[in-house]
Amino acid sequence: MNVTVRRATLWSTEKPNTPGTLASALGPLADHGVDLGLVMGYSTQDKSRASVEVSPVDGAAAKRAARQAGFTSSGYPCVSVMGANKPGLGRHIAASLADAGININFFVAQVVGKQYAGMFSFEAESEADLAVKIIRQALAHFSGRRSLKKATASSRAASSGGSSRSRSKRSRTAGRGR
Repeated sequence: MNVTVRRATLWSTEKPNTPGTLASALGPLADHGVDLGLVMGYSTQDKSRASVEVSPVDGAAAKRAARQAGFTSSGYPCVSVMGANKPGLGRHIAASLADAGININFFVAQVVGKQYAGMFSFEAESEADLAVKIIRQALAHFSGRRSLKKATASSRAASSGGSSRSRSKRSRTAGRGR
């Protein structure tokens, strides 16, 4: 399973919540060629202000552009996870973190096509560092478990003289009158 797990930093700004706030916040970053992988924009509870959070902001020029646009490093210890999606992957990662006693501040993820991208946030830097290790172990286990299930299904099909698809088709048609 080809997945990248790395520490990440969110950059955030808060501005008056008016039409065009998101565009004006992102404008200086776009003008400087900052390639963002994550953008979150939302209003504060009273709706008068808007928060915009972005990541990654890598390199001196990108950080300078972000600061000029009013962004600051959020201070949330984060971990980015990107790669091939598999059903149940997010749940498996979350359960592995819980089993390690790590609380998640927030989690945001999206699947586009067959690719998964997620961002986890934690309370402390030490938790984020540990989370990188836990997530990598969880992904290795998840990938191996999925492969094992496929191999087991294939060996069962072979030992019964056909694929599981042809067996299930035979089962469905066996009870029908002819």
